[in-house]
Amino acid sequence: MNNFFKKIERELESLSIEEREKVLRKLRNQIDKIDREIVESLNKRTLRSVMIGRVKKSLGLPAYIPEREKDIANKILSYASNPLKRRSLERIYERIIDESRTIQKLDKIDKVITSKNKNMKIVLKNLLTKRQLIVVFSFFFILLLSFIWIFFTPNYYSVKEPVQFEIKKGESLTQIVDNLYQNNVIPNKLNMKIATFVTGAEKKLRAARYYIPNGLSYLGLIDLFTSGEASFLKYVNIREGLTIKWMAWKIQNVALVDSADFVNLARDNNFCKSLGINAKNMMGYLMPGDYGIYEKSQAKEVIKRMYKRFQVFWVDSLKQRAKEMGYSIHDIITLASIVKGETNKVSEMPQIAALYLNRLRIGMALQADPTIQFIQPDGWKKLNYKDLEMKSPYNTYIHTGLPPGPINNPGRNSLMSVLYPDDNKYLYMVADGEGGHIFSKTYSQHLRAVSKYRKWLRAQKNK
Repeated sequence: MNNFFKKIERELESLSIEEREKVLRKLRNQIDKIDREIVESLNKRTLRSVMIGRVKKSLGLPAYIPEREKDIANKILSYASNPLKRRSLERIYERIIDESRTIQKLDKIDKVITSKNKNMKIVLKNLLTKRQLIVVFSFFFILLLSFIWIFFTPNYYSVKEPVQFEIKKGESLTQIVDNLYQNNVIPNKLNMKIATFVTGAEKKLRAARYYIPNGLSYLGLIDLFTSGEASFLKYVNIREGLTIKWMAWKIQNVALVDSADFVNLARDNNFCKSLGINAKNMMGYLMPGDYGIYEKSQAKEVIKRMYKRFQVFWVDSLKQRAKEMGYSIHDIITLASIVKGETNKVSEMPQIAALYLNRLRIGMALQADPTIQFIQPDGWKKLNYKDLEMKSPYNTYIHTGLPPGPINNPGRNSLMSVLYPDDNKYLYMVADGEGGHIFSKTYSQHLRAVSKYRKWLRAQKNK
């Protein structure tokens, strides 16, 4: 053996550093291959050791038999050869035998046996009698039938119509299952959870609104929630100052709610009365803001939500404030819609509100252009003097006081500006050319402001 290593050393001395490194890599690869083979052999030995332990147990034999282990050790040591000495081999197999003895004592065979090992399957099959095989097969057959019966059998509930059901964003599986059970869609919560986990769908359930038909099984429900027809939540921003018609268009465009149904229902006097609104339509009573609306929702549902938000806004203190001012809620909304029609600048809304309240106080016509725009048959346009003569109760140039109702749906800012207006004596205003207004107390001041505005307009045309 010494001569062998000396020969190797001489050969290495004759090699360059690069060649030695190449030899080193080759040897390491060979070691890795041998290690894999050793691990595979140890795995096979371990599996058979486990089975020996089970057979011993079934025969009532002790797990540890010293004579047998002594025979094994002597046999193994006889395999020793250079450079692996007998003492080295003895130390290695002492560890292997110790581990085998420990594994034989394990209670759960599935900790060390995998179903992927074909050799193990063959051993187990040979250990089972024909009667035992029949029992095992029957057990699994009954288990399969139970699975089919539980998870594929339709669940029927008393209502014939599909049940509307929502899975909200962020809801846990437990919350979803609890809601299904409370809505009588499923008879058993545990079965629904098991079916969800078995199919791996616990993280695939979509946040949406569903219409669940009668007679769906647990697996049918899971299929609906993961890939079936659903209405998803869409977020719609309804800005202040929109009419019913424009609101309907915006909501249909984003959430596919029928705009014709929305407009017709919002203009239905009987529907207004059913909600306790003393008005011919819902103009002004639909609160602007951000809404989460399910696709293809019924117009009635959306309108009720918007009116509900309006009711939440109108707390008792605001109702009392309107009463102290001598105006009804309808009056406040109407004037707020005109204020909103005049400006988008929140900072000057209280000034405009005060101006119109001053005019109402002295019986002066409001002469508000937004009310004339409201009655234009073809929508918003640049007004002329003829437009100011249009016959309509909404024409605030020829009728004093407030028009019959709101001309749009005002929001919080314009409503609060009317309830808590600025303390001023203004009666006139004209645009300043920069998105705001110039306010005046007297007509002569107003004429000078108008002249200034017209001068600004001419300058813009020259540019």
